[in-house]
Amino acid sequence: MTILGSMYLGYGAMMVCRQMVTILSVAIQEDPALSVTNTDVGDFLGYGTIGAMVGKFVWGPLGDRIGGRATFLLGIVLSAALVAAFGFSPNIASFMLFSFLLYGVKSAGWPGMTKLVGDWYHPKNYGRVWSILSTSSRASVVVGSLFLGWLLNFTSWHWVAVTAGVSTLIIGALCYFTVSDRPADPKFLDDEPEGGDDAEYAAEMAKALESKRNHPLNGLTLGGALLAFATSTRCWLVVTMLMTLTVLMAVLDFMPLYLRQVYGLSAANATMASSVFPLGSLTGLIASIFFYDRFSRKGLRRVLSTMLLLATGCVLTLKGLPELGFDSQTNYLAALVLIFGLGFSISPSYYIPMSIFSIEFGGPFAATLVCLIDAFSFGASATFNFVGGRLSEGEGGWDAVMMVIISVAVLATLSVWGFTNAEYRASRG
Repeated sequence: MTILGSMYLGYGAMMVCRQMVTILSVAIQEDPALSVTNTDVGDFLGYGTIGAMVGKFVWGPLGDRIGGRATFLLGIVLSAALVAAFGFSPNIASFMLFSFLLYGVKSAGWPGMTKLVGDWYHPKNYGRVWSILSTSSRASVVVGSLFLGWLLNFTSWHWVAVTAGVSTLIIGALCYFTVSDRPADPKFLDDEPEGGDDAEYAAEMAKALESKRNHPLNGLTLGGALLAFATSTRCWLVVTMLMTLTVLMAVLDFMPLYLRQVYGLSAANATMASSVFPLGSLTGLIASIFFYDRFSRKGLRRVLSTMLLLATGCVLTLKGLPELGFDSQTNYLAALVLIFGLGFSISPSYYIPMSIFSIEFGGPFAATLVCLIDAFSFGASATFNFVGGRLSEGEGGWDAVMMVIISVAVLATLSVWGFTNAEYRASRG
């Protein structure tokens, strides 16, 4: 529980630092000393996402080498320093540089936790543990957006960024004393698989435990592990799934601007209202705490695919909402419900299957595998950020952006079914 709580706080702090580009986007645009357009904000996010992608190639192999604890702590401390530096960026070029670096160092969080989760928890609890940890990402964005958005009413955006950096550094100091790489006596490996009357579930747990004791990749070099990943159909399926889901999650990056320009909210209210999407994501992850580990692979295929169908429906309805003839207040409230539903439907598929797969399939190279998957997904997100900002200011405006999101939602639904079906087939030998 101490390890879980420490990872929860530490990753939440890193996530707030990463999200500062979005949280402060409207305030930066309205700073009279700067001339920042929607395209510039999209570029900040795009270069930041490229930084995250580059960071994955660094932190993955490094995490497997130095361990989860060191990787995690480095990510926290460097995030704290860089978010404060971002707050005093004097021009657009420095915004882009610090966005790149900030996203890059934050990339240490997930591989660090992947190593820690793989060493500290039983496979029967992977879904629950990752669900809890993933709520840290969503809860921190909700709390950060609300609190820091409120703080913008009283101080400049520069000092809001410094506040985030100091808070993150304090949490990093706490984690230094509470996080260790692995338990001294991992007795959980001696537990019998649990499945009750579900023989299929019990067989899956037995297979996961045996892989944990004698992983097929033990003894391989990094090059050998990379070859194993590159020749695995399941790896390419999970990569495709994460690329589409990451683009859908990137909708949050443009949400403050969307609400500001389409619904006419103030800068502070647009920042606070953007918390609806992560609030929906948080609710979806809280729900997965209770259901994820209860299903066999076959059950998860059905549940997660159904949730992505719901997400696609939310995007379609959100696109057509202005054409239904309702008054502006009704449209606004309905949009908030749909944005909430979109976050709720995406988050379990986005966070949990890939994390569990990286531990089970990657074994001693789990950090490298999870980072490679993330790198591809960040590449897709960077492309969307560059294109999204320009589309919103083009002839099609926000309608063009929504058409792109609809297309990606359909692909995401198909890819989630494809990956979960492959995992089900693999579990049956």
